[in-house]
Amino acid sequence: MSDLDFDLDHLDFAQAEQNIEQQQQAELQRAAEPQFGDDDDECSGGACKI
Repeated sequence: MSDLDFDLDHLDFAQAEQNIEQQQQAELQRAAEPQFGDDDDECSGGACKI
């Protein structure tokens, strides 16, 4: 058996798909929440600080 032969029978694609769906829903909920940085000056994360 070469290194490129994969046995996919043991993988649970349905569970993986469900996990991805849950992660996407969590990201959407997190994105809907207001984001506030340390100073709440619309430059959260230091992106526009010089």
